[in-house]
Amino acid sequence: MTPKLEQISLKIRAADPALSEQAILSDSEHLRLASMHEGARPSFVTARAMLRRELGSYMGLIGSAVPLAQKGAGRVSLTGFKDDEPPFFSVSHSGSAEAGIAAVAVSDTSPIGIDIQQIDHHIDWKRVAERRFPTREWDLMSAMPDNEGRMLFFTLWAIKEACVKMENGTLMPYLRGIEIEFRDGSFHLASPTPGGSSDIWIFFHFLSELDLAVACVSQRKTMVTLDCDIEMGVVDLSSLDNTAFD
Repeated sequence: MTPKLEQISLKIRAADPALSEQAILSDSEHLRLASMHEGARPSFVTARAMLRRELGSYMGLIGSAVPLAQKGAGRVSLTGFKDDEPPFFSVSHSGSAEAGIAAVAVSDTSPIGIDIQQIDHHIDWKRVAERRFPTREWDLMSAMPDNEGRMLFFTLWAIKEACVKMENGTLMPYLRGIEIEFRDGSFHLASPTPGGSSDIWIFFHFLSELDLAVACVSQRKTMVTLDCDIEMGVVDLSSLDNTAFD
């Protein structure tokens, strides 16, 4: 019997500068919050509150009771659960206090990774792509008009960073170590990931109204539904910060 295709809701929300949901955080998360730069706090609180609610719904717990754990700046995990045991989840956030965006997805069947990237029209994307991406990808991007090349750059970056999260890797080996090709209207791996995956499912969407690239990767084919509830005007696109490209 063919396994039933899992449906994943990828929720995207504007960060709340008022930090109104911080009561749901654990003591350790409050300590982490207190040590953060002020501009990073809204996205962190919004993303962590979203994750706690989603996992709580899955586990039959209130959000504050979800046993999330994190060592330093490492991967967030569930106390008492193995890495290969559901629920699987991934979080991404971007931006500052004035313009943060957070995203969360939870899966019952397969490890997943998600990433959101704001299209930055000021970054020297060609310099970064030439240094960080495989030669064939750089050759393709550099031959495109600037806007199209920039779009592909952020698309590939989001997909590769989602792979990092799925496999609990580190970013730099994935940027150059993964090669992605586009065929039949979708993205596919042209080379195995540093974590050893040779066949993954890749979802990508571009939210033009937010200038936002959204990627989700999974070890099994899934059906992703975007649940994006952001009003234009709440997010000031000009002040979003993609610090990963420094």
